Amino acid sequence: MTTSSSRDELGRRGFANGSLYDAVRPRYPVAAVEFLVETLALDESSHVLDLGAGSGIFSRQVRPYVGRVTAVEPSASMREALRESSVDIEALDGRDSEIPLPADSVHAVFAAQAFHWFDVDAALAEIHRVLIPRGGLGLIWNERDESVEWVCDLNRAMQWDRRQPYQVGMDFTGEVLRGSFDGVERHKFAHTQMLDHEGLRRRVLTTSYVSLMTEPERQALMDDVERVISELPAQVELPYITDVYRARAH
Repeated sequence: MTTSSSRDELGRRGFANGSLYDAVRPRYPVAAVEFLVETLALDESSHVLDLGAGSGIFSRQVRPYVGRVTAVEPSASMREALRESSVDIEALDGRDSEIPLPADSVHAVFAAQAFHWFDVDAALAEIHRVLIPRGGLGLIWNERDESVEWVCDLNRAMQWDRRQPYQVGMDFTGEVLRGSFDGVERHKFAHTQMLDHEGLRRRVLTTSYVSLMTEPERQALMDDVERVISELPAQVELPYITDVYRARAH
């Protein structure tokens, strides 16, 4: 597991290739997106914020359900990838504790594959500031399903068991309740992503700590990854457990 300071460093510097990230990271299950939209009572009149939006994967998925999506993302490369793929989504430079939006301006805030990078107390206060009264909070993660043997082997090969920035499967309910939020619900959804061998290699290379390794370190890790991949079929169904939380602002 990484420390808080090293996690901050990974979050700042580990996502410098927005186009690669967007190409190989999985989308989210439609059922999970619709669960958040329905339970937070969003519609075509709603303005929502995707905080830590990355390349805009979740932004694009939620866009058809709402009237307006604003994406806030600190990485210039990620914002560029988002703007290239999402002409009707405003992408702003900002971060969890510095959201460039006025108070009471959004109906819901989402953090997709991002909340574990946040400074929790500062971020929850800032999220609460920009939400309308009783506005919604939605958190979502795609997590590789380690109950599948080859996925567990892949995670070990890519050193995920030692370097992961948060404990996969951990319950974030207590974290959310540290802010001015209540009505927390947690749900899980099954999900899969089809990849060929090259796609799976590229998927590994988007991992934050891998992108920050020296070239010899990265090559050694990828050699271990290759030994796992070489035993797999040409087309691989990578399984995920999608972990979802919804809450309301006090």
